[in-house]
Amino acid sequence: MKIKYYLGVALAGLIAGCGSNAQTNQKVDDGFIIQLRNPMVKNRNEMVVLSDPNLFVNSLAPGAVTIKSNAAELVDVDGDSKADRLIMNLDLSAEASLSMAWPTDIEREVMPVKKTQAEISHKVGGEWQGRKYIGGEFLNVDYLRVPDEHTDHSYFIRYEGPGLENDLIGYRFYLDWRNAMDIFGKRVDTLVLQVVGQDGFDSYHENAPWGMDILKAGKSLGIGAIGQYIDGKVEHFKQTDSVTCEIVADGLLSAAVETKYYGWQTSNKTCNLTSLMTIEVGDRSVCHQLTFDHPIEDFCTGIVKHDSATSFTSLVGSSGWAYLATYGKQSLSNDKLGLAIFYNTKDVSEVLDSSYDHLIVFKPVDTLSYYLLGAWEQEENGVGSMEEFQQYLDDKLVRLNQPIEITIN
Repeated sequence: MKIKYYLGVALAGLIAGCGSNAQTNQKVDDGFIIQLRNPMVKNRNEMVVLSDPNLFVNSLAPGAVTIKSNAAELVDVDGDSKADRLIMNLDLSAEASLSMAWPTDIEREVMPVKKTQAEISHKVGGEWQGRKYIGGEFLNVDYLRVPDEHTDHSYFIRYEGPGLENDLIGYRFYLDWRNAMDIFGKRVDTLVLQVVGQDGFDSYHENAPWGMDILKAGKSLGIGAIGQYIDGKVEHFKQTDSVTCEIVADGLLSAAVETKYYGWQTSNKTCNLTSLMTIEVGDRSVCHQLTFDHPIEDFCTGIVKHDSATSFTSLVGSSGWAYLATYGKQSLSNDKLGLAIFYNTKDVSEVLDSSYDHLIVFKPVDTLSYYLLGAWEQEENGVGSMEEFQQYLDDKLVRLNQPIEITIN
């Protein structure tokens, strides 16, 4: 049997519509060959995800593994202690193919190093006094229904929402009416979220050895957060019936946060939606997948407008991926920061400017995905100029538009 895929095909498992994914619903024998082909004329490092219980019927238990000297991870999605997802971080030469025998070419990783992290931490042991949470200590949890009392600066959730990070960069978004996406710039390649905000509620605005909060969101969407563009204005999440947030993946190579917004009400419509944000090792971007209970018009995302930054776009064709970006001295440390959103042109109705954001407005759909990213010049191998940033974006754009081909024999 030969089954062929292209990365980016919708995934019926935990993570859908993002990253480098493939699946099959057909029964596959215990042994098979995975063939991957890079159609690009450049070498590439890529995350590849195979997700289907039928591929790994009698496979090894979940955990870190290596495949032909490349890092990989076997993941248990449904909690039955059996691997049903394989995540591989692979180096692929230009226009070359890679063939791997399953399970012959797999070995256990002796000392796995965790490269990604997702967390949400809130206080316990205190009490609500109005809209403020007084006393208590922070506790990491896998799931949270946001309390009705919670708003901005309630001192209940550490750094005010969930966080995602990898070896390059970190992100957080506010679980309150602002719903903006923010960036933690990192000077180290180790994981740091577990210490952020532990020594003072907003201490992360100050320079620390690991880095700092570097994005001034203000009244904007920050980078890649969600809203609705109605009558020339962006409406955030000022009114919802309830919001839940869950850490759905916290692996060695990939981590994800799922947020469900029930009864999101704007000035002229109400909907329920699910947001899934995924970060992978070695990639500055977060893949943001949205699922709506019914298609809504005027759904948007955006990048904060700063006078100190220059905005630019990729060449937009009639199909495929494109990007909107800004670059300049727009970080909170007054140095250079690049921001970008990658979107599929088939999903977009218009790209425009509003009062606080460079906006991308989407067509009414049931599901959509896009990528958001930041690049800070103080990173260990930071992007130091607009030309470097544009080259970084162009390279990622080529990877999105020329996905790896996967064949399973």
